[in-house]
Amino acid sequence: MSAVPMRLTAAQEAAVAKLACCCGQADGIAVLAAPRGLGKTSVLRHLAEAVAAEGPVPVASAAAWAASVSLPDVVLADDAHEADQESLLLLLRRCRERRPAARLVLAGPGRLLTILARDDRLEQAVRLRVSLAAFTAAETGSLLEERLTAVVGRPVVVGEAAIRAVHEITGGTPDAIIRLADLAGVLAATRPDRTLSAADIEVVHGRLSPLAA
Repeated sequence: MSAVPMRLTAAQEAAVAKLACCCGQADGIAVLAAPRGLGKTSVLRHLAEAVAAEGPVPVASAAAWAASVSLPDVVLADDAHEADQESLLLLLRRCRERRPAARLVLAGPGRLLTILARDDRLEQAVRLRVSLAAFTAAETGSLLEERLTAVVGRPVVVGEAAIRAVHEITGGTPDAIIRLADLAGVLAATRPDRTLSAADIEVVHGRLSPLAA
């Protein structure tokens, strides 16, 4: 079920556009910051397609890129907060030494901004900061209905109260919405009318919590 693709929200599409524009300009660092589960990796994958002028642009960790033999025109580093300052400095230097210089995009949670701010060389190299926010209730509803349709194989009737319950439970985090929708879809598939209520969502959430633990 996890292979079902997720469309980008307007905010995520805007993030891709801003990062792509920055990648087409001077060298340096573009930063994509957001808490876990808000779609950073999805944004990077769409960005990879947007900047792929001469073939696929892979997404890898900052540590993997720092150890790589060669670098592409655009280096997309996910989970960059897991790399230490020396690794990030090495990666930045290698990007600048490449001819032509490679553009570097670092993605991670807020901790990444703290790591960059600790070193003037990294901080001064940052050209753009882009952040992602949690989904709105409307975006939660759209993703929920899209995922349920993919899981069940046909549209599922989801009331406003059920959507509101999903939004409150997940806090608008896409990964959590998808997990809840996947389990709720199993329940909806057993019903001839393919409906889900707020009470159903609470029951599914009660089942999901022990599984997550």
